[in-house]
Order: sequence, then C-alpha cells, then structure tokens
Amino acid sequence: MMTAADFIRWYIQHWEGQLSLDPKDRGNWWNGQLVGSKYGITAAALSSERQTSHITAFDIAGLTEDEAVSIGLAQYYHASGLDKLPWNHVTASVLDKAWGSGPKIAIRLLQGLIGVSPDGVVGDKTIQAYRDWIDKNGEAQAAIIWAKTRENFDLSLHQPRFLKGWNNRTTSYLPDGQWWSAMT
Repeated sequence: MMTAADFIRWYIQHWEGQLSLDPKDRGNWWNGQLVGSKYGITAAALSSERQTSHITAFDIAGLTEDEAVSIGLAQYYHASGLDKLPWNHVTASVLDKAWGSGPKIAIRLLQGLIGVSPDGVVGDKTIQAYRDWIDKNGEAQAAIIWAKTRENFDLSLHQPRFLKGWNNRTTSYLPDGQWWSAMT
C-alpha cells in the first residue's frame, strides 16, 4: 500500500498542477495580495512551514514538489493527527480533504460522520470510533459514505466554478475510481 508521502505526491501530480494565479480561488490570496498557490500549497501553508508572514508570489512560484510533499506530511497528516488513524483508502481520502479544505474541517466532517463530537481534534475517542466505523462498514462502503459527506460539504460552499473538479477528485477515491487500485 502507498505510504502517506507517496499518496501526497500522487495527488499533487494528479490533482494540483503547477502555479495557480486564479483570482477567484480564495487560497491564492495572502494579506490582500494575489500571490497564487502551487501544488495546492497556499501562502498560509507556506507561511506556517517557513515561519514567516512575508510570503510573495516569488516564494510561491519557487516552491518545489518535494517541499509541497513535506508540507503535506507535516501540516496535513502529522500535525493534524490524521497519522493516528489506521492508514487505509478512507484515511487517504480524509487526508486529501484536509489538503483541500483544511485539516480541522476534514476532521470535523469525519467526526460528525462517525458519531464523535466534531471538535476537529483526533483523540482517543475519534480513533476508536473511526476503527469501529471502518470495521462495521468495511473499507469500500466506508469510502462511499465518506465520499457523500465530502460531496455534501463541497455543495454547501456554493462555488459552482470548482464543483466539477471537486466531484471528480472525490469520485476518484471510490472503490471503482482510478486511485483506489493505484494505492494498493
């Protein structure tokens, strides 16, 4: 099975693309300036990683894929606590959602789904409830249920311009999607 680092690299290569300067993408703005994002890394994530509030379009443009993977592991997998969950197809999709919407949001969505108070923190109750939920539903069915949660959240954002891409990404993580067999 793919490691979390391999998975992050995979979805960067398949979903994120290169430099984005789309002014309609909220993640491309930093302190009122259009600085862009690259490999899905926003100025906020880069600022946190480099521990500086001074991030420019030049900094974003110079980001490497390896640095993006490192940021993904540090901020979206380890710091979020998702690394405490059993690594499987569903956890990988939760990690992808954390990448796109922020770790707290992804964790709260998951917690609401598995019946844990949605505080955005992966603690013992969340870990056990998640394990029980996967055991009860099976990994494939759990992935389908999680995908519906992702889709409903994305719809609630009222950003139709991005919805088709978000749906394609979510669908790719289903048992019959392109990614499912690639991860195994």
